[in-house]
Amino acid sequence: MKVEVNLARENVTKSLEVPDYYRVRDLLKHLGYTIQGTVVLRNGIPIIEDEKIKDGDKLTIVLTASGG
Repeated sequence: MKVEVNLARENVTKSLEVPDYYRVRDLLKHLGYTIQGTVVLRNGIPIIEDEKIKDGDKLTIVLTASGG
């Protein structure tokens, strides 16, 4: 299935072909990100790492920063 992923930090949008069983955590791993330190949005709404990705989804990956 085909999804569109916007990488907010890099200001880049990628079209990806991913397997039907992919969940958010699988996509993050595929792109080299971890669950900690990222927020994934579908239509501007945060989704959890167990959420299944759907054909035609437009997702945004936002990297979060923490520190002290």
